[in-house]
Amino acid sequence: MSKSRVAALVCEGQTDVPILRAILMSLWPDIGEVRYLQPELDETDRAKGAAGWTQVKRWCETHADRLRDVLDPDVGDPIDLLLVAIDVDIALDAGIVDPPQDVGSYEAGRLRDVVTSWLLTETLRKLPEAVIICTPVRAVEAWVIAALFPKEVSPEAIDNPVAFLVKKKKLRTSSKDQKPWKELHRYQQFGEIVATKTKQVRKVCREANRTMAAIEQRADSLRRNH
Repeated sequence: MSKSRVAALVCEGQTDVPILRAILMSLWPDIGEVRYLQPELDETDRAKGAAGWTQVKRWCETHADRLRDVLDPDVGDPIDLLLVAIDVDIALDAGIVDPPQDVGSYEAGRLRDVVTSWLLTETLRKLPEAVIICTPVRAVEAWVIAALFPKEVSPEAIDNPVAFLVKKKKLRTSSKDQKPWKELHRYQQFGEIVATKTKQVRKVCREANRTMAAIEQRADSLRRNH
């Protein structure tokens, strides 16, 4: 019988969680628990505190000096995989200077370097193997589009994936201000769909494929060594 594994998430908001969680558990069935480090969630899977990319940065910088203790705490099971996710559409705000208009895989790589720098210290010069940085292009909703609309050959090139989902009537707008309404239950449904369509998502979303391959490699490494 395979050992039950523990994964953890650090991401921008509560709607990222069900998609990333579903992917993790689909690719690595041995995962028996997913911990939500940022944002922390209540019993209804809603964020209890502040969210957004700045909170991801704050979490990383706050925990950088004790990252190994986060992964292997004195109490409780160790974390076998920590997924830190931040969308490329906030690349400018995250400190990447003057990115080109075509925010693609090159910018995803530079953003990963920035996020990695938040976690490194004088004593920790390289990320532990358990840590995977995920930078969806332009946002994780591109992966949702890939799963829902297989005829879209380049979801990562869609300038505003959330607006696209509104136009396709997969998301609604708020009656108050007509802005996209990112209802949690809809993202829970999106997560289930993405998890069943990973082959299609990986085919058209390069960053999804890179992230999923890294998760699989981590799982394979632990299976070989244990």
